Amino acid sequence: MMTRIGERHGSIESARIAALVLLSAVFAGCAATQNVQQIDRLESIKDDPVVLLMPPDIAYYLITAGGVPEAHAEWTEAARTNFSVAVQDYAESIGTELVVMDDDDMSPAEISYSKLHEAVGFTVLINHFGMQTLPTKNKQFDWSLGPGVAEFAEEYDADYGLFVFYRDEQASGGRVAFAVLAAAAGRTVSTGGEYGFASLVDLRSGDLVWFNVVGAGSGELRDPEGAHAAVATLFRDIPTDTDEP
Repeated sequence: MMTRIGERHGSIESARIAALVLLSAVFAGCAATQNVQQIDRLESIKDDPVVLLMPPDIAYYLITAGGVPEAHAEWTEAARTNFSVAVQDYAESIGTELVVMDDDDMSPAEISYSKLHEAVGFTVLINHFGMQTLPTKNKQFDWSLGPGVAEFAEEYDADYGLFVFYRDEQASGGRVAFAVLAAAAGRTVSTGGEYGFASLVDLRSGDLVWFNVVGAGSGELRDPEGAHAAVATLFRDIPTDTDEP
């Protein structure tokens, strides 16, 4: 069991590094998004479609002089608080009914699907947006979390699940100084940046029906105003239940 856990951690870390390289190449350091949209609008057998917001996986890190990202609890808490307000304001502005899952009382299944979304999301980054396209996909966007998410549809009376993964890595003063010295020597070292992705999942099938990836410059979640800008970027072109977004 220990070996399997270690292997899983290593594969996720490898995927993280590969995704960071990919995002740098795709976005070249400027604010940008890329998304795939499989549906034009939200649908429901009820009067109005309901979207369930899964607890967002948001974290902030401080990069040490040696390049090690260290979790920063205060920044992360501020970012999550601001995101919560901004996403509900955004949903209201586009006329989407949003139900927010309580992240203080998540079931084992809910936690598992949040982790699964992270793994699937990085796989999409590498194998759909990147160069390592899977032959079996034939360049089709065909990704799913599996039909098991249907239990959330029943429990929360929701039609779609909205999953969010977002990371922000800020360079410490020592890291910035090291980067300057490295640049003088003709080398380039990472000083961090923002990156993330969001998925809209059909809870009836588990299929990802919309996926958006954001790169550097997408927004500063630690600031309430910046959080609104980040949310607008993260959910750009997300389907709604109206003809006009």
